[in-house]
Amino acid sequence: MFKRLRVRLTVVCALITSVILIGMAVSSFQISAYQLRQRADESFASDLSAVLSHLGSQRVLDHTWLSQTEAGGLLLCIEDAGRPLLYRGSWTAPFRQEVSDRVKQAALDRFGFDANKPPDTQLHPRTLSFSYADPSLGACHAAVASVPIPGGWVSLALVKPKAPEQAQTARLSWAFTGLSAAAVLLLSIFWWFFVKFAIRPVEESRRRQMEFVSAASHELRAPLAVIGTSASVMRRASPEQADRFAQTISQECSRMSRLVDDMLMLASADNSSWSVQKEETDLETLLLDAAEWFEPAAAEKQIRISVSLPEETLPRCRCDQQRIRQVLSILVDNAVSYAGEGGRVVLSAGWKRGWFSIRVADNDPGIPDAEKARVFDRFYRADKARSGREHYGLGLSIAREIAALHRGRLTAGDTPGGGATFTLSLPGGNPE
Repeated sequence: MFKRLRVRLTVVCALITSVILIGMAVSSFQISAYQLRQRADESFASDLSAVLSHLGSQRVLDHTWLSQTEAGGLLLCIEDAGRPLLYRGSWTAPFRQEVSDRVKQAALDRFGFDANKPPDTQLHPRTLSFSYADPSLGACHAAVASVPIPGGWVSLALVKPKAPEQAQTARLSWAFTGLSAAAVLLLSIFWWFFVKFAIRPVEESRRRQMEFVSAASHELRAPLAVIGTSASVMRRASPEQADRFAQTISQECSRMSRLVDDMLMLASADNSSWSVQKEETDLETLLLDAAEWFEPAAAEKQIRISVSLPEETLPRCRCDQQRIRQVLSILVDNAVSYAGEGGRVVLSAGWKRGWFSIRVADNDPGIPDAEKARVFDRFYRADKARSGREHYGLGLSIAREIAALHRGRLTAGDTPGGGATFTLSLPGGNPE
């Protein structure tokens, strides 16, 4: 399911970003191509202006100037009284004349401009600039004019092929196409890995949810089976046996109730619907109360509970007192349940560098290093053979969620000399 989701999200994200990127690339290309055309038009207009200025100010046309003018890619044809000026340039004389005739005819046919007609005044030339497609040169910038000169006038045809401009536009198009293709490829690769990273928490949450449901179903099946069996047998049992089966049913119902409460509590934590009511709390009192609560249960197993407090009075901790009591209950209950007969459980607290620390240490066989990070997983038991039926493996998960709710942390370590030590660290003052 997640593989298909990854592929679909990658395709959708890549398509959306690619469309945006290609749209921007096309717009940029059109702007760049337009600027190239503008520069080419301005360059041709500048060439035309220079030619007209030179013709109007010179009595004699220098063949060197004519050749230099055509060296820039221009085709220049000048006729004086219908006679073309003969000069050596970049174009052969017959070809130059043929192009000139075609351009003048196009100006006459399309715009009614007759370049062979003298100018209206001796002050300003008559000019016409237009785009022209020549059968030999292709797309061109073209201009025709009748220019007054000292002692008369001349007819002018000026042509500049657009081939260099088109080649530059083509190179620009290929550059934009190549860059866009590379960008789309890189975006696709990026989205492939980014989507994998983005859905990883969802995938992990899904996995944990399935494991949670599977484990919860397994845990609920056992008491339900006991209840069902006991209820079935009660019909044929004697009154004394029926009372015993009824007591068993009541105990299993209590176990199921505790399990459901724990699951609802964890569900609230997952939905971020937990809240805390912080108040100034005396941690020393909480530790003493916790030791007192479990003293009877510890005495039955000949386990000694003690509280170790620092010489100096601890500052008051701003926390949810009931939630921290719950954490202590979970930690001390685990320690008493897992400690062997004649063992000991030590509760201690401290303050250092703005952090409160509460420790619950026992001298049971301890937790292997490979298991320390997993003991906080839901329904996980480090030693299934040692775990009693009253423990479902949810307590430490709840305790860790409460610690996180206070922006603290709960860690598992080793007790010097053997055993496990759980440390609850809480930030000093108001962590909000």
